[in-house]
Amino acid sequence: MRFSATKLFYPHLPGLMALALIACAISVKHLNEPPAYIHAWAQADNYSLALGFLHNGGDLFHPQTLILNKQQMDPDMPLTTVTACDPPLHHYCVSLLMRLLGTTAPWVFRGWTLAVSIFGMWMLYALAFLLARSKSKAFLAAAVCSTAPCFAYYSSSFIPTVPALSCALAGLFCYAMHLRGYSQRWLFAALAMLTLAMLQRTSLAVLWVAVACFHLLRLLRHETSWRRSWLPFSLGALAFAAYYLWNMHLRAGYGSLFLSSLLPVQSADQASDVLQNVHDRWAFHYFQRLQHWLVVALAVCVLVCMFVRRQRRQRNGALSLWWLLAIWLGGEVLFALAMFAQYKDHDYYFLDSFFLPIVFMIVLLLAKLPDIKGKIATSASMVVVVALATVMTWQAIEMQELRRKEGVEALQTAIAYKSANRMFKAAGVGDNVSMLALFAYPQNTPFCMMDREGFVVMWNDTTVVNHALTFPFDVVVIEDNSFRRYFDEAPVLGRLHRIAGNDTLSLCSIADSVENKTTEDFFRNKDNITY
Repeated sequence: MRFSATKLFYPHLPGLMALALIACAISVKHLNEPPAYIHAWAQADNYSLALGFLHNGGDLFHPQTLILNKQQMDPDMPLTTVTACDPPLHHYCVSLLMRLLGTTAPWVFRGWTLAVSIFGMWMLYALAFLLARSKSKAFLAAAVCSTAPCFAYYSSSFIPTVPALSCALAGLFCYAMHLRGYSQRWLFAALAMLTLAMLQRTSLAVLWVAVACFHLLRLLRHETSWRRSWLPFSLGALAFAAYYLWNMHLRAGYGSLFLSSLLPVQSADQASDVLQNVHDRWAFHYFQRLQHWLVVALAVCVLVCMFVRRQRRQRNGALSLWWLLAIWLGGEVLFALAMFAQYKDHDYYFLDSFFLPIVFMIVLLLAKLPDIKGKIATSASMVVVVALATVMTWQAIEMQELRRKEGVEALQTAIAYKSANRMFKAAGVGDNVSMLALFAYPQNTPFCMMDREGFVVMWNDTTVVNHALTFPFDVVVIEDNSFRRYFDEAPVLGRLHRIAGNDTLSLCSIADSVENKTTEDFFRNKDNITY
C-alpha cells in the first residue's frame, strides 16, 4: 500500500501546531538557562559533550567533555578529555548547529532538544490517530505526554532522554504503519528509528527487544515472513553491537565520565527506602494528579465498553498490540530491578523505563473507546480535550517553577563562571593556561561557561583534593562562597595565594606553605579587579 505524508500532516495541522504551542509555552521561559536545578550534574556533562566536538574538530568517534580528570577514572589512567558514552549523535547535531550559528549559548542546545521533542509529540499524535482514528483522541494522548512534569522538564534540557524517546515514538509509528499493511520500507524505517533511540539511550534496548519478540510471535503465527524481516533487525543489532564494542575500547583506553554498570538494590530495606523516596519525592513529577485520574477513568471506560459489547478477540485476527505492551512492560520490570538504586535520585530513569509504555497503554485504551461520530459529538469531544490540555499545560508550567527550587547551587556556579573569561583577560591569563576549578559543582559547568578545558574537584574530600594537586595546572579558580564554606575544613585553602578576583571568583596560585590563617587573610591579598 502507498502512503502520502500530506494525508497525515495537513488535515491535522491545527492539532500539531497546538502541540508545538504547548511545548513552547512550558519551555520557552527557560530556554537560555545554563545547566542547573534537578540533575544539573548530568546536564552539564551532556552540554560539555557538544562543546567537546567543537574542541576536537568534530571527531564523532572520540567524544570528549571539558574536564581532564574524570571523577570515576582510575588515577593511573591518562589525563584526557575523551570519554566513553552512549553514541552522542544528539550532541553532535547540536555542535554542528553551534558551529553554524556561531554561538555555544545554552539556548542552542535547549532549542534543539525542544524541536526534537515536538517532533516526538507529532509522531505520538500520528501513532494515536493511526490506531484510534480520532483527532481528539490523538491530541489527548500527545497532550498527556507533553505535559507530564518530568517529560516537560527534560524536553528542553541537555540530557538526551527525550530526543531518544522521540525517536522511539517515530519507530513505533513506523512499525504500526507496517502492521497496517503498508510497504516493507516502513519496517526498515521502524527499525532504523528504534535502533537510533537505543543507541542514544541504552535503556531503550528494552523496547527494541520487545518489538523483536513481538515480531517473532508474528512470524510463528505466519503473519509475516522471515525473508522480509531478518535484514532490518540484523542491521539494527549489528549497529548496536558495533558501537558497544567501540565503547568498550574507549572505556579501556580513556575511562568514562558516565555510568556503565548495573545498580540493583542490595537488600529489602534498601528497596523499601527507594520506593518510599520515589513516592515522597517524585510521585506527581512523573505524571500530574489529573493525569493519574485520567488513566484510571480511561481504563474503567474501556472495561465497561468491553463488558457491554461483550467483545471477543477473533481467533484468526492479527496479533494484538497489547501483546507488545505486555512484553515491553515485562522487560521494563527487569530493567528497573537491574537499576533500582538509581530511581531514588534520578527521576529521568522513569522516562527511560516505564514512561513510554504507559503512554503507549493510554493510546491503546483510547483506541478501545467507541468511535466518536457526528459533528456535535466530535465538537463536544474536542472542547473537552482542549479544556483538559489547557489545565494540564497550566499545571505543567507551575510544576516547572516548583522543580527549579531544587539545585540552585548549580545555577550559582554557572553565574559565577559566566564572567570568568573576562576576569582572566583582565588579569593577563591566556587561553592556554591550564587551571584547576576547586570545589565547583557541577564538575563540567565551569568549563562549559568558560568554553575551555581544565581540572576540577567537586567535593571536599582530602584524598581527592591531594590527588588533584598533583595535576599539571598553572592556576586555581575558586568561588568566593566555596572558599568561605570550606576554609575551616580544607587545609589546602590556607595555601592559596589570591592573584585576582571579582565579586564571585578568585584566581589563585598554590603556595608551598600556609598563607591564610583566616578568610580575611585570603581576600586581603588582592583587591577585586574591574573590567
